[in-house]
Amino acid sequence: MNRKETFGWFFIAIFLYLFYLFFQLIKPFLIPLFWAAILSLVFYPFHERLTKLFRNKAGVSSILMTIFTVALVIIPIFLIISKLSIEMFDIYNSAKSKGEIEKLANYITHSLNVETIHRFVPSSVLDQLESKFNLGEINFKTIMLKGSRELSGFLVNLFKGFATNITNMLFSFAIMIFALFFFFRDGRAMYEKFKYLVPMSDAQKDRTFNVFYNTIDGVVLGSLATAAVQGILVMFIFLVLNISYPFLAGAISFILSILPLVGAAFVWVPASIYLLITHAYMKGIILILFGTLVISMSDNILRPIIIGGRVKLPTLMLFLSIMGGLSYFGFSGVVLGPVLLAVFISFIEIYKQEYRDNQ
Repeated sequence: MNRKETFGWFFIAIFLYLFYLFFQLIKPFLIPLFWAAILSLVFYPFHERLTKLFRNKAGVSSILMTIFTVALVIIPIFLIISKLSIEMFDIYNSAKSKGEIEKLANYITHSLNVETIHRFVPSSVLDQLESKFNLGEINFKTIMLKGSRELSGFLVNLFKGFATNITNMLFSFAIMIFALFFFFRDGRAMYEKFKYLVPMSDAQKDRTFNVFYNTIDGVVLGSLATAAVQGILVMFIFLVLNISYPFLAGAISFILSILPLVGAAFVWVPASIYLLITHAYMKGIILILFGTLVISMSDNILRPIIIGGRVKLPTLMLFLSIMGGLSYFGFSGVVLGPVLLAVFISFIEIYKQEYRDNQ
């Protein structure tokens, strides 16, 4: 090994070590930096137009865009989280008192008695189930009250974690807002420098970065936007009909609407059934009609308009990437999962076109 090769390996080793140390320095801030980058990427076209309007004064435009993004996105999210925490605390108290749960349990126990079950299930089948699984008499009240105790314990732990992490959440918001300004102001230069350092051909870099941008654009403006609309619609109809916990229902609808093949129907359909079996027939019918004609149709109308043909990922792989991203990265995995999937697929295409097809 000559001197040049020795220096090359030494440089690579030192560079990797320094990269590792730098990564450890910024690791606590990766999530707020990630969301700052996502928000700046989404609103960057508006920033460029505003910069031209102010005669290329990028600093002034960056300040205004940061204020605009905070007012449009960050403050509403923080207010919703605060309201959501209050509703979850109310649910905890309700589950603790068991008043509503006992009422529903008594109704189900009265409705689904042995005679009712025998109307739909043959006695021979019930006898076999009882003998094999030692079921005995089904006591819905006991089952639901036991479930309420489990819910209470879960919510207690959830609130402890929320109270512990509230300071960290506020600090993350501050880091995100601070980084947002610099991403607006210096984002173009950062992008060009990073793109220059990537050891790929210009065509390969353009293809990969376009896939990355289109996936971000499609996921954020597509999945998250349509999910947000469905969550707002669910929250709206719950408020209009005076149904308990509208913000929680909207938040759950938002999360479920992000997932392919799932949706807000997993919230408003059970709520409609609950209203009907508790004799709130008018509210139940209105919720069914609104959910079918407005909430469900909004997804079919908005998603093709916003996403269009920008992101074409296999449905199964998209679902698995979102679920895996949620498990590994938390809520940020909603975006990171599909982005990693899209970049992975683009690398497979590069390998296929540049190497496999040329053999």
